[in-house]
Amino acid sequence: MLSQLERGPIKFGWIYTAAGGIERKTEVILTPIKIGERNRIMAIITDITPLIDAQKKVASQYRLLQMTNTVILAMHTEEKIEDALAVAADELHALFENTLIAIYTTRPYAGKAHLAVSRGSLPCCPVRRVHICLPTTKEPYTTAYKRGEPIFCEIRDKEASGIIGIGEVTDLNFPTAVGIIPLISDETVHGSINLFSQGKEGFDSDEQSLLISIGREIGGAIRSGMMRDELKTANDLAHLFLDILVHDVNNAHMIIGGGLELLKDADDEERERYIGIIRSALDTAAEIHRNVMMIRSIREGGDESQRPIPLDPVIQRAIPVGVDIRFTPSGAVVYADELLSGIFLNLFSNAMKYGGAGSMIGVSVREEEDEVIVTIEDNGPGISDAEKEQLFTRNLRIGSKKKGLGIGLYICMTLAERYGGSIRVTDRIAGRQEEGSAFILTLRRARDTGLT
Repeated sequence: MLSQLERGPIKFGWIYTAAGGIERKTEVILTPIKIGERNRIMAIITDITPLIDAQKKVASQYRLLQMTNTVILAMHTEEKIEDALAVAADELHALFENTLIAIYTTRPYAGKAHLAVSRGSLPCCPVRRVHICLPTTKEPYTTAYKRGEPIFCEIRDKEASGIIGIGEVTDLNFPTAVGIIPLISDETVHGSINLFSQGKEGFDSDEQSLLISIGREIGGAIRSGMMRDELKTANDLAHLFLDILVHDVNNAHMIIGGGLELLKDADDEERERYIGIIRSALDTAAEIHRNVMMIRSIREGGDESQRPIPLDPVIQRAIPVGVDIRFTPSGAVVYADELLSGIFLNLFSNAMKYGGAGSMIGVSVREEEDEVIVTIEDNGPGISDAEKEQLFTRNLRIGSKKKGLGIGLYICMTLAERYGGSIRVTDRIAGRQEEGSAFILTLRRARDTGLT
């Protein structure tokens, strides 16, 4: 160093620990001077901790601004909200070290939020084990999901205050910053961003503002997506009603009109046959009317009407008079509304229509955790793999030469999704299509209701 000083002043950084264990950063300038005949060194030590902190603050704010812009762009350009959420999760993961990020969205029913995307892990548990569902009706989640307020806190000494989200987080013996930020738009919460940042003593005010802003951007994007879906659904519904009017209703009218004309000159034997044709067309018209009214009810009904409903009476009332359908009551209770019977009316009608004379129809019910699984199977001619893929679209008729309304199974799918469930079709016996079909309906199970 002395040899360097001979060439002029030198500058370097020095970090020391001040009183209270606080680390300070300084800039040291050593300048050789001469006092009389003696060589001396003048030292100027400047505490630059505030300057470095300010620079870090500016860099951090710039990084936060960049991230916000990236997320906003994704929310407005990605076609699918799932892709936009993935971008947001990636950006958060890049911004916060040692942090697990989980973004949840709500379903069309109250009580739970479901995991949409997750990123990162905690050093204490490198294998990501994120909870699939969050109880939005329990504290502390009601703060975010019911009141729309963000939660920022710390987990210390194994005290988690009811917070879940990752299985191991309540076993930590060191601070973990927690952020639960609602995805909110127009006072409606559509989900939350959940962050667990190991070793971090809370999120600072800038980070909190960023996360709240991102939560609102995502909430707005979800709301916009819902509005687009509602508009598309309305347009699809208008086209569906037009299709029913032009094709199904008109076809039934033509059959009835043609049958009445043929009755004029028919003998007794032919008369009975034509009456049967007319009666079948009238039944078809009645089924069309029932399904159209059901679609209207689906559109007008709200999710708040869903409640625990005993399943057995619904199935039993939907079984057509005089039809032998094997069914053993299960006592299961599901979340649905008064339209639930429409699923079984259409599935039974479908099995009878395409199963052929003498086909057997069976219904079985089993309960699994939070689900009730209903299987309706028949030993009819089955459904081809190509038709299975499109079966629940509104225009498909099973078999090119067979009659069909084309909307019954579409209604089944719409109702199943309305109740937070699903419906699919498979072969009654795997790999043996010709031996019948099995429709598998999944509904949400209602527990401890006292209903049977």
